Amino acid sequence: MIKLPSLPTLPGQKEPPKLWPPTLPETTIPTPFGKVHLPEHKVGLPKPPPFDEKSRSAMLHAIAIDGSMVPGLIPFVGDVVADVVEDLHTAELRKILSPGEYDEFLKQDKVAPAIIAMMRTLTKGD
Repeated sequence: MIKLPSLPTLPGQKEPPKLWPPTLPETTIPTPFGKVHLPEHKVGLPKPPPFDEKSRSAMLHAIAIDGSMVPGLIPFVGDVVADVVEDLHTAELRKILSPGEYDEFLKQDKVAPAIIAMMRTLTKGD
């Protein structure tokens, strides 16, 4: 049986974080304004999006948007090719998603890869 590595205990923690299920331990953080106590927090696993035709198509375009970064590594022309491929898939997403979903996707895409942003967008109403 393979033993999972244990994470280090940070100052203020009573026990190290658990790898499964992902859990942040109870912690006390000293600040100039006094001590801040944080309770134990279980990190929720993301919900997969529904598997209807619209969601599958949107996820495939999101995967292609993230995959379009690969040609960007080619010297001189790669950046142009990557931008064109990304723009084409983004235009297809605009056709597939409702205006509200597309706006949510653009908001999420600023802070996460397109695949994660699309998952968050498609499960936002749940």
